[in-house]
Amino acid sequence: MKRQLLLVIPVLILCAAGAAGSHAQELFQTVQINSSPNPVGSGARAQGMGGAFIAVADDATAASWNPGGLMQLERPEFSYVLSFAHRRKDFDSRTHPEASGMNEIYRDDLNYASFAYPFRAFNKNMIISLNYQRLYDFYDELDFDFNYKGFMTDGSFFNVNTHTHFRQTGAIKAFAPAFAIQITPRFSFGITFNFWTDNLGYDNEWDINRSTTGTAKLHTITNNLITFKLNSEYREKNENFEGFNMNIGFLWHINRIVTLGAVFKTPFTADVDRKTYTVSSSYAVGSPALRPTPYRSRESIEIKFPMSYGLGLAFRLSDSFTVACDVYRTHWSDFWMKDRSGSSSPITGKARRESHVKNTTQLRLGCEYLFILEKTIVPLRFGVFYDPEPSEKNPEDYYGVSVGTGIMLGNVVLDCAYIYRWGRDVQGDVVGIPKTKADVDQHSLYVSMIYHF
Repeated sequence: MKRQLLLVIPVLILCAAGAAGSHAQELFQTVQINSSPNPVGSGARAQGMGGAFIAVADDATAASWNPGGLMQLERPEFSYVLSFAHRRKDFDSRTHPEASGMNEIYRDDLNYASFAYPFRAFNKNMIISLNYQRLYDFYDELDFDFNYKGFMTDGSFFNVNTHTHFRQTGAIKAFAPAFAIQITPRFSFGITFNFWTDNLGYDNEWDINRSTTGTAKLHTITNNLITFKLNSEYREKNENFEGFNMNIGFLWHINRIVTLGAVFKTPFTADVDRKTYTVSSSYAVGSPALRPTPYRSRESIEIKFPMSYGLGLAFRLSDSFTVACDVYRTHWSDFWMKDRSGSSSPITGKARRESHVKNTTQLRLGCEYLFILEKTIVPLRFGVFYDPEPSEKNPEDYYGVSVGTGIMLGNVVLDCAYIYRWGRDVQGDVVGIPKTKADVDQHSLYVSMIYHF
């Protein structure tokens, strides 16, 4: 019997880690971006118009949408944007209904800050701006059960029941100086330099923590029942994120009604330091628990972020009414991660050559109507958008609507916007269980303040 236990214990550990922990290796190799993964810009005004802002881009957040639009700023200004988010995922697994459930995340952060200064040199109008943007949000938290049954080669039957708690924290931000120049009275060009670094006083990192506890029962062919306790813990820290890319854009006022804007965001490779800690144990009830030996590792990894580009049209139908539309594409097929085991897709967790991730195309439509009063201006904004997320094979469909308003008080402009983004029956295998779908609801509130000097 002692020899049998020595053979059974490692088998059960593999069952628990490979099935209950689950597809854990695949899950740890993915990058769970819980805001929209598409590289969109910031600002309550832009978000109130559904993100259709490439051809509008007439405030300091233009550095994140289309830096060519910065040239429309006529006075120095300081601005900041606060964001508040509530995300809910309702999971449903056909193969493992015990893993079904719901998770919710609440977040509030400084989303954007900027200072812009227009000037004239060499007989040209120019502008410089300093910007901070929090672009990718990794916060997530899951609790789920997982049951696994099977037969061993000698006919013994085992039943594994576990509970896993998964938590991910962190974000990626950029320090982004920008410059724009007016080439002609109707055409301007701009460029934003995005420095993704830890060296400016804020952390560009994300952490993953997973703990799994449970029991495994072995029914031997001699009708003996042996119960095991299972425990495993995994911790991962990704830090010292370093990268650089640019946003390059132009704005062309074709006539007094129509404006064309375009932006190209260059691909870049980021260097990241990854530290991991893993420890697992399994022991039979009634036997002394063995003290497990943890495994620690450290390595440098590379993450290749894809290029993206967009085209926008704005129609100023009157002094009070503007309609805008954007088309934006991101090459997620070029998004990959390289570590000591080789190149893999951060979206699927599979080897790069085995992943089939298609590029995504966003569609955004928005409008703004200005109520011009005697002493102030009150805008009303509305937007709709299609914002798909990359996934294995075909993108997952996400849609959204937004509303926004604001007020001008002397040199101060206050704006706010509410965005509702949702996906139905989208891929939900964040828990690492195949054929898991999810209904996702995301509520966001943006509040902006602009002060003109």
